[in-house]
Amino acid sequence: MLRTIIYLLLLHFLPTGVIAQSQYPSHTAFATSLGVQLGSAGIGVEFNYPIYNNLSIRWQANYLPEVRKHYHGLIYQPQRTLTGVNMDWQPLFGGNSWFARKWFVAFGFYYFLKHQMSTFRESRVIGEPREKYYEVDLGKVRPYLGMGIGRLVLTERLFLNLNGGFFIPTAKTKVEMVHKEQYDPSVIDRVEREEQNRYNRVWAHLATSLNIQVGLFYNFAYRFNTYQWQPKEWNNKKKKNYRPSKNQQFR
Repeated sequence: MLRTIIYLLLLHFLPTGVIAQSQYPSHTAFATSLGVQLGSAGIGVEFNYPIYNNLSIRWQANYLPEVRKHYHGLIYQPQRTLTGVNMDWQPLFGGNSWFARKWFVAFGFYYFLKHQMSTFRESRVIGEPREKYYEVDLGKVRPYLGMGIGRLVLTERLFLNLNGGFFIPTAKTKVEMVHKEQYDPSVIDRVEREEQNRYNRVWAHLATSLNIQVGLFYNFAYRFNTYQWQPKEWNNKKKKNYRPSKNQQFR
């Protein structure tokens, strides 16, 4: 019995999009969709589920592959694995302009399973392995604030999303040296203090918090032969006996 109910719910919501798809697909930036995205947070997967014409829930998970940057005799290797949920809101929903139909703002909450910057000394001897110098803990719990452009249509089922924003820090960045037994305590204190001050500057927080992503998505609830309506129709859509015009086709 339970299996039958679940099957009927999936059959009702996913293909027809009664809830998951907007009543006005040509004017919403959201669609029930699953896709992959790439950006400063790494590579990942994302699922979008509209709950109203101008509101959508978006879940994503990302992993940053190994990347190294050589700078002033040190090797910097960021490590980032995260998952989170966004609530996307389309403030200008109802407008006929391209921007009104695509732009949205995002409010979210993310948890970083790993969010560190490993720093190594470059070996001066050929064949010798690099030595880990210090670890930077960038904080694991972060709210998110951003915006994006949604549903840049490629085909009937495929579209692009563009996102940008910041993972807002909730704690100071911490720096801790590795292999402390090899250094004088005064050196340890000086290095940790200097690096911690450097990582807690405003520009450093902006650089480590910035999120820029582009994603490719498959639309599960695409509708054919939908219409556009004029702003005056949107303003009066709740009036009795109101009927939106159907003289234009959505593309």
